[in-house]
Amino acid sequence: MASMALYRRYRPQVFEEVLGQEHVTETLQAGIKDGRVAHAYLFSGSRGTGKTSTARILAKALNCEKGPTPIPCNACDTCRAITEGSSLDVIEIDAASHGGVDDVRDLRENALLAPANARRKVYIVDEAHMVSTQGWNAFLKTVEEPPEHVIFVFATTEPHKVLPTILSRCQRFDFRRVSSTQIADHLAKVCAEEGITADEGALQLVARAAEGGVRDALSTLDQLASTGSVDLADAARLLGAMGGDALFAFADALAVNDTPAAIGMVARFVEEGHDMRVLAREVLEHVRGLVLTKQVEDTSELIDATEETRARFAAQAERFGQGKLVHLLRLFTDALVDMRNQASPRLTIELAVMRATVPEVDDTAVAAIGRIERLERILEVGGAAQAPAPAPAAPAEAAPAEAKPATEAEPATEAERAKTTPPPEKTAPKKSAPKKSAPVEAAPSAAASLDLDKLRRSWAMVLEEIRKASKRVHSYVMDATPVSIESGELVLEHRFAWHAEQLVVPKNAGMIAAAVNQVLGVSPKIRATVGQRPDEDEESTDFVDATDDAPEDPVDILKAGFGDDLKIDE
Repeated sequence: MASMALYRRYRPQVFEEVLGQEHVTETLQAGIKDGRVAHAYLFSGSRGTGKTSTARILAKALNCEKGPTPIPCNACDTCRAITEGSSLDVIEIDAASHGGVDDVRDLRENALLAPANARRKVYIVDEAHMVSTQGWNAFLKTVEEPPEHVIFVFATTEPHKVLPTILSRCQRFDFRRVSSTQIADHLAKVCAEEGITADEGALQLVARAAEGGVRDALSTLDQLASTGSVDLADAARLLGAMGGDALFAFADALAVNDTPAAIGMVARFVEEGHDMRVLAREVLEHVRGLVLTKQVEDTSELIDATEETRARFAAQAERFGQGKLVHLLRLFTDALVDMRNQASPRLTIELAVMRATVPEVDDTAVAAIGRIERLERILEVGGAAQAPAPAPAAPAEAAPAEAKPATEAEPATEAERAKTTPPPEKTAPKKSAPKKSAPVEAAPSAAASLDLDKLRRSWAMVLEEIRKASKRVHSYVMDATPVSIESGELVLEHRFAWHAEQLVVPKNAGMIAAAVNQVLGVSPKIRATVGQRPDEDEESTDFVDATDDAPEDPVDILKAGFGDDLKIDE
């Protein structure tokens, strides 16, 4: 003989046994006690929250031989028949397969007949949203004015699909999802009665995976208890979930932006057969725990975890900033949504990991990352930059005077005059002229902290800031490459001498320095070099001379094609 499933064996038989629905059961009990029983009810809520069980208890309470009573005896013939599902006067209908207009007509005709044994005839219509529109229309008059001995109970997970004309004729009760704590406590009681040895952590994992459905939790427990004991590892394997240690290790990798470690963990989870959707939900729940730990002193009522786990949350939360945690919540929430339409859930998770650990690839977080990095840079150099503030005041005032040699090449027209009428200084080496130009001054300690590798990784963001400020300057600098940082001066290399000249024009150099400051929090001086070409010797990589006559100057190329009268506006 097949054994009865736990969810059937432990189905509630009185209102007090219905978990987490006191707002429903107390109202129904009061109505039965006062004789105020409606002719039609609508029970709505997610699966496994007690809708059908409550409808059966309501039927027993109205038909109990000792009633109507708020507490059915479950001992009389009527109560036992309803519990066993053999009562002729309590009719359960699955609307998913009997929701057509012909089925409703049969139901309507049978409703006119008097009860066979019970006091009231109760129709429990499960999955009521599956009744067709024509069926509801045929049912409308009967629901509005049923025979005195008939009560309808409609149960549905999607009340918005029920016709408004039906809703208006029913008393509606919304069943809430049962909390994980209540489900875990209920599972512990079931285990105690069944003689099942179960870990507290395993029961909590099963309760969370049930998502508020008691029936789902009991079904999972039934499956796990086949060996007589329930432990956390078995529960994690069955549910495709990560263990607590794995979640903390994964969060540690995200905290330090360790992309290889995080991607490697995802690969291991896939090999172990974990569901990527479950993984995304668990990461979200874990990050939520970290957020709550940082914001709330007492999380005992907010986080379903043991005291030891909450202590681990508190320790790990110190490794994250609040902005990083909020960003992780958004990333994995988006990943969970994208998995519904993506063919590869693994790729979706890996993309979320990349965006979390490599900020430069996350175009939606460019501005936020820039602000965060700038603040971090300011914190690193702030003390050193503020202390010598009075000292550099004098050099800063003298900077414009030193920068004058570089201004000779500021307008394009002067560059043209330099080619036709070489200035007297032509014979003197001027390759250090742009080196002297310092359109934007910064505290030496702050500029010295500028890291070349960090700048190169963030160069795309710098270019974007320049483009926002001036498309013309952006056209000059878009093909330039940061090659070195010397004494707080950023050296940019360009293929063309004329473009390199434009980079050191005070106004243009100021825009470039301001863009670097916007992204990295440091405002360097700007110098420019011309990249070595095959027909030039190594000296051509020295710093650009504002009066150099480069053979590949784009202005010369344009004039060669269109004539010397060509004028180029700044």
